[in-house]
Amino acid sequence: MYIFDIDGTLLYTIDSIAYNINQTLKAYGLKETPTDKIREFVGNGPKVLIEKTLDYIGFEKSEKREEILNSYNKRYDDNPSYLTKPYDGIVEELEKIKKRGELLVAFSNKPDSTCKKVIGDVFGEGYFDFILGYRKDIERKPSPEGMYIIKERFGVDFSDIIYFGDSEVDMKCGKNAGVFTVGCSWGFRDRKILEDLKPDSIIDKPSEISKIRRV
Repeated sequence: MYIFDIDGTLLYTIDSIAYNINQTLKAYGLKETPTDKIREFVGNGPKVLIEKTLDYIGFEKSEKREEILNSYNKRYDDNPSYLTKPYDGIVEELEKIKKRGELLVAFSNKPDSTCKKVIGDVFGEGYFDFILGYRKDIERKPSPEGMYIIKERFGVDFSDIIYFGDSEVDMKCGKNAGVFTVGCSWGFRDRKILEDLKPDSIIDKPSEISKIRRV
């Protein structure tokens, strides 16, 4: 089984996320935030993303933060595939994996409904065997709870799973679950950050994905 994070691993989404954040900020008369800074805030779900963005611009009104978060979520959920595309080589690698009869799973801290929508828009309905995003009944990554749900759904062992991600959250999630964890350096974090987290492997381009096999 191959499990993939979405943002920064399967899909180039930072322009979409930054656009929707800055459109939301503009609607509230707040200053925009550079895309490179927003990139640093991605990985822990929209609530943390918005909190860090508002901290960065010095917005102190705590009573407005929930309203701004809800506004961003609605704006993004209306069209999550805007300015979004697979990284070069991703589709070809997924096809190789599917031809081997492997299961494909997308797993993210985005809301579950958003994950299903963006993966369906980009790859087509039913392309992935399972898509799991954040739900109120499970903890976000780096908790391994989502991994447990995936494992139980398909009746596989953790030794059957390879997990690909691009952030600290992903590396910690994989380690917490005890699965073979691969850092993807083309995403939202520098290679050095991934190296410091000591995943089982680090790859630098999508064309290396299908070469990773279970030990």
